[in-house]
Amino acid sequence: MRRISVMLLILLWASSGGCERTARRSKLEDGVILSSGVPLRNSTAVLAVELTQLQQAEEVEILERKGTEWVRVRTRAGIEGWVEARHVLSKRAFEQARALEQEMASIERQALGQLVGGAAIRLTPGRASEENVLFYAPPGTPVDVLRRERTRRMSQELIPRHYEPRARRGSEAERASDLWYCVRLPDSFLVRVGWVYAPLVELKVPDRLRHLQGEYAFVAWYELAQVEDPEIGTSAHYLTFDTHRTAPVPGTDFERVRLWVWDLKRHRYTIGRWEIAHGLLPIEHRREATLHRFRVRLYEAKTGALTEVEYLVDVRDPEAPRWLPPRR
Repeated sequence: MRRISVMLLILLWASSGGCERTARRSKLEDGVILSSGVPLRNSTAVLAVELTQLQQAEEVEILERKGTEWVRVRTRAGIEGWVEARHVLSKRAFEQARALEQEMASIERQALGQLVGGAAIRLTPGRASEENVLFYAPPGTPVDVLRRERTRRMSQELIPRHYEPRARRGSEAERASDLWYCVRLPDSFLVRVGWVYAPLVELKVPDRLRHLQGEYAFVAWYELAQVEDPEIGTSAHYLTFDTHRTAPVPGTDFERVRLWVWDLKRHRYTIGRWEIAHGLLPIEHRREATLHRFRVRLYEAKTGALTEVEYLVDVRDPEAPRWLPPRR
């Protein structure tokens, strides 16, 4: 009888342990899988068993975090396992990222860039912490630059846009700041818009223009028309918006506009027109037949007030683009 009692106790203990093991874990939050073919493993060990593969945009429940590298999740089918944290984004952050994407949807590319290293794609500009990091994009990823902002160095605090006509170039505030680009990523990314620390983005300026930047670097450029040079081959005319490379005017994204014309006789670029123009991105560009229109926001030279100006370039003669009087 005593032996039977002991056996019953063992069975009851085993049964209660099994219930504990099969009890449904409570979730920390909902999550979204960022990549396709993500292994779901039974542990974080090197020789872990792959339970299944998760697909991009699949929703999961986040159950546990193990440091910054691993996350325990539960699928809609009820399978629990571990995935690398870089493949999972919280549903809340995902929805905020989608809202940012919608906010930037109407902005066309201002400049073409490429990530020069593995770069943190952030929900907001600033690198005071990792809390605003959405995910990391690999080196070589092409990006469209949409906007620029500055924050205090190693901070989340945005530097206010304030232009003073007689302000000294390259103020202390500008030097003690971080430059950020809002970028759009390729269609293959689930989250397509975010903020990147500008030094991690190489701007892909057209080859024949790159060495002409000098002390003024291009922040935006637009191809106007192509021409055939019998000695060089196909080239193009451009309108560029430029800023001083080392001492930009505080509060501006660009400070001059230049019209680059390919000279078929000299087989090189000449500047067909340039103007001082202290302004902000984004620039709105549209083409109507042979007329290019550029809607820009510029600061008034005397008052510092922000106004809208339309630059016009006529390419009816593709060999000789014409700068027309701006409209205010």
